[in-house]
Amino acid sequence: MLRRFCWLCAAVAGLLVASGCTTPKSGGVFAVPAGAYGEAIDATRDALRDYRFNLERVDAAAGVVTTAGKWSSGLATPWDAEQSSIDQEWDDTMNRQQRRVRVTFSPADGRAADDLRLLASPLVGRVEVTVYRLHRQGWRLESEAVGRSRRALDPELGRSQGSRYLVPMTRDEGLEARIAEAVARRMQVGALSE
Repeated sequence: MLRRFCWLCAAVAGLLVASGCTTPKSGGVFAVPAGAYGEAIDATRDALRDYRFNLERVDAAAGVVTTAGKWSSGLATPWDAEQSSIDQEWDDTMNRQQRRVRVTFSPADGRAADDLRLLASPLVGRVEVTVYRLHRQGWRLESEAVGRSRRALDPELGRSQGSRYLVPMTRDEGLEARIAEAVARRMQVGALSE
């Protein structure tokens, strides 16, 4: 009986991991038909809001939509939908990380344009998601009691060098593809594969 239960648990876990690891094939790129640029900007904003990102910049003339950083605690926050694999869930649980999204639009034929709102040709949208990790400079962990951890002291300055800053770690290609497909689905056009 115990053996069957273990096999059942392993099978269910395998199915969950396999189904959660599939990523769309769009590569974070989607097509914008001629004359649908305004609809594409609206669809992009709505898709990012569905993922609960706060918009930071919407510049339709330049073709740029960016978000503020969104923190996640991975497995401790099961309602967050931005992780694409169990490895990302674990990384977000063990590290203080955030994701920022940047969506750029450009003419499909590759020519330059000063104001994309005035263009009547097809466009291409590209989604970039960067994962940033919080780094604490000079943090010295105490091996016996974490509560006694301190910042390293600079002997010449006579004070701690404690500072925090974000370091770009990697791109989240799975989330890029899912956001691109969400935008394409809202516009009812297909996502492109690169």
